Amino acid sequence: MIGEHKPKKIWKTGIRQSILIGLDESLAALEEAFYDLSDEQIWAYPIQGRHNIATIVAHCLQNVDGHVDWILSAHLSGKTSGGTCVFEHEERFELYGLPEYKLPKPGDIFPRAEEMLETLENVVTRAMELVSKVEEGEFLEPAPDYWPHLGDPCFRAIYHTMAHVRQIWLLRGALGVADGRSWPRQHWA
Repeated sequence: MIGEHKPKKIWKTGIRQSILIGLDESLAALEEAFYDLSDEQIWAYPIQGRHNIATIVAHCLQNVDGHVDWILSAHLSGKTSGGTCVFEHEERFELYGLPEYKLPKPGDIFPRAEEMLETLENVVTRAMELVSKVEEGEFLEPAPDYWPHLGDPCFRAIYHTMAHVRQIWLLRGALGVADGRSWPRQHWA
């Protein structure tokens, strides 16, 4: 999909289809924001006081895995809590509310780009599979944990990812990796 610009059409979408489209769009945008970068580029800190690209990507992957995969797998197995995730999460990539000393910093060891692309593929596959198994009306039912409706954590994961994708493109610019070859695209119209 990366490199092609053939937006898919949106027709008569319900909640489930909207979630599938949103996940596809946001996770394709995440992939195109870092797929062509070297490990050194994703590990660099080009803007003082801001995260690097590896941290943001890892954070997004954990977010989708935790808010879509974990929640929907719990729901589909009839549990009120305790779903399953695709990969083991690291506290340092949760970011929100962590004290400064626990946040990732220059000199830390970060995942490689290839590893994150593989994890992204696994998270996408699982999320799409789980969303497809949930009946349309179930997305309006109460969700495990504190979510009012099952669709809420899915939409949160989509829009949270999109916010971070914008940050990655800013970091690419700060790194001088804005040569015009890579360019964010719309995947749904």
